[in-house]
Amino acid sequence: MSEPEVPKAAPISLEDLIALNEEIAALVRAGIPLEVGLGDAHSTPKNLRAITDRLRLEMERGGSLPGALRKCGAELPPSYLALVEAGLKSNRLSDALVSAAAFARSLLEMQQSLRSALIYPVLVLCVAYGFFLLLLGDLLPRMIHMLAQARATPDALVRALQFPSHTVAYWGPAVPVCALVAAIWMGLVPLAAPQRPAVMLSRLRFLPWTGRIVGDVQSASFCHLLGLLVDREVPLPEALELSGSASADDTLARECRQIAGDLRQGLPLKQALQTSRRLPAFTRWMLAAGQTQGALPAVMATLGDVYRLRAGSRIALFRMSAPLILTVVLGGGAVAAYALLLFVPMRNLLLELSKASLN
Repeated sequence: MSEPEVPKAAPISLEDLIALNEEIAALVRAGIPLEVGLGDAHSTPKNLRAITDRLRLEMERGGSLPGALRKCGAELPPSYLALVEAGLKSNRLSDALVSAAAFARSLLEMQQSLRSALIYPVLVLCVAYGFFLLLLGDLLPRMIHMLAQARATPDALVRALQFPSHTVAYWGPAVPVCALVAAIWMGLVPLAAPQRPAVMLSRLRFLPWTGRIVGDVQSASFCHLLGLLVDREVPLPEALELSGSASADDTLARECRQIAGDLRQGLPLKQALQTSRRLPAFTRWMLAAGQTQGALPAVMATLGDVYRLRAGSRIALFRMSAPLILTVVLGGGAVAAYALLLFVPMRNLLLELSKASLN
């Protein structure tokens, strides 16, 4: 009997990743083998059935959970696979899946907050941009024609707007297209093909308000998983490597591998941490202090809770303040610029016309 063809792996959306993780976590907590409980047609969402069917098939063949996840037909984030592997090694898979769910939900909440905060300001900006194009494409040529008939000299602002007015047919449509491409690149516009969470996180860091939120979410995941692994007596170098890989931060993962290599060579943890730039100074200090006091698991668990609470507070603050700030900055700025570009040339035109009529 021929084996079914392996579907081509494609990135999985955050919503589907959360649903898949919750199904696996529920089966693990209940003690039900995954090859028995996965893919129940009554409980599995339709868009996940192909993935869970393939996952169940791989588990029935005797494959490990991380290996089955890699062959399930979906391109799962490396951070999620690292969390599952760490949970199996620490014999606390359920806790690792809970951590993965919290990480994915924080990212999804941040993405939804960004989208909702941008709706009204973007509408205001679109209306203002439409009026700006109308000004350059229709009103400004009329003003220049009237000034020419009155034999008046256009002022500096009108002369500066002549070239954009002549080329508006070229750059006018290009600006919103470029803005749409940038929004898609940031993950703010949902597409049929979902973005990888790690890629989304790295791109969201470019936005002014989200850099610290992303950092807190990643630090919370790193600290929680590191404490979990050390508590289950996983060697610290290996725990650092797994925790760094699960953070969805390539820079942090690379630094953790370097720190782990230094530890294997006999370097003290405090000295090995000095080369790190991505880990916050407070995290580095708590790591060294926790190991010195023999309480590293408890220290990391507490620190992970601190970062998670701080990320939640910042997301809530962003959700309340971002729509107002963006409306004032984008909408107010666009209206002010439109008023300046319209009324100043109009005023100068009327003055020139009045002078011409007097002469």
